[in-house]
Amino acid sequence: MSKKYAVFITVLFCLFIFGFGAALLLSPSRDFSDQENRFLAQFKAPTPSTIRSGEFMEDFEDYVTDQFPLRDQWIQTKALCERALGKQENNKVYFGTDGQTLFAHFTQISDGDLAQRVGYVNKLGANLDVPVYFSLVPDKSWAWAMFLPDNAPNVDDGSTLRRAEELCGDSVTFINLSLLGITCGNTQSPDEDSSFYRTDHHWTSFGAYRGYYMLMDGMGLPQSVVYTQPTQVSNNFYGTTWSAAGASWVKPDSIDTMIPEGGTGGNVAVTRYPEGSPIEGGLYYPEKLAAKDKYAYFLGGNQPLCVIQNPDAVNGKLLVIRDSYADSLAPFLAEEFREVHLFDLRYNNTPLKQYVTDNGIDQVLVLYSANNFNTDKNLFKLAL
Repeated sequence: MSKKYAVFITVLFCLFIFGFGAALLLSPSRDFSDQENRFLAQFKAPTPSTIRSGEFMEDFEDYVTDQFPLRDQWIQTKALCERALGKQENNKVYFGTDGQTLFAHFTQISDGDLAQRVGYVNKLGANLDVPVYFSLVPDKSWAWAMFLPDNAPNVDDGSTLRRAEELCGDSVTFINLSLLGITCGNTQSPDEDSSFYRTDHHWTSFGAYRGYYMLMDGMGLPQSVVYTQPTQVSNNFYGTTWSAAGASWVKPDSIDTMIPEGGTGGNVAVTRYPEGSPIEGGLYYPEKLAAKDKYAYFLGGNQPLCVIQNPDAVNGKLLVIRDSYADSLAPFLAEEFREVHLFDLRYNNTPLKQYVTDNGIDQVLVLYSANNFNTDKNLFKLAL
């Protein structure tokens, strides 16, 4: 290596390190990333205790990672490089073998941890005098396993649903949704199934419809409404899995709705409780289709409580203890129940036994995606 070349490399390295360091210091911190649909780490001033414990350096690393200049562009560049090198993963996201489907890592947990979590559901069932149903939405990596890279380790193998059903006590009825999506061994493409988004972890409206049909059957209730074919409302949806992967070559998803034929949707009233006080809401929020997080089109996004009333429905009052998968399921349930109460444990600390009694709830459904059930830290509230 010549001296001039060595000097050039050294200068280039220094410019890179100090240039981006200066940009990090001079650039204002971002609170929220529209690209990744999450809040970003902020700088936390050191204290003697956080320095001694090492917590300060951990927080500082998170801050630098989240606030790094041109972060979104670097993620996309890294993804392109990984793919060019023949790698099948970037930032905990697998590249599907069809070239267009993305799979976020699935979180497996120990049998003891799963038993504890299902135990909270069993305790809820024992505490209530109304029927309690429990269901888990399988991960996309289970439904579309044939499009995963070979030997991908962090995927849903179906064991969470199987074991959860085995662990359910007599006070809870498990509704198995494992048939959602393509069955293993089928050679269809994801586009031909469309139960899940290719760029996001959620199920689509069609997937939610299939789930609704199985849930109604599991609760022993007939499906009373016939639905039209899906109607596209957006063809430019890039979900959170796409954002994390930086897979710029993947085409966007479409968002669809399914409208009931002769349904009672005109009489549906939605009340939201985003900060504890009731405000008028709706099943759909068209303005959200102009934002990055287009999935918020359904119900307007996460909230502690949402109550949907339909006086013309044939069934009583259903409490759904839920995660965000229930947002696109809600329009289907709204046609079947006079009241649907969507209760999010992450933001709502109301004792469930009290809530059921105060609101005259007829039946309860605990519905989570399998991955969220394995990771949610608020499930203990079910047993209180």
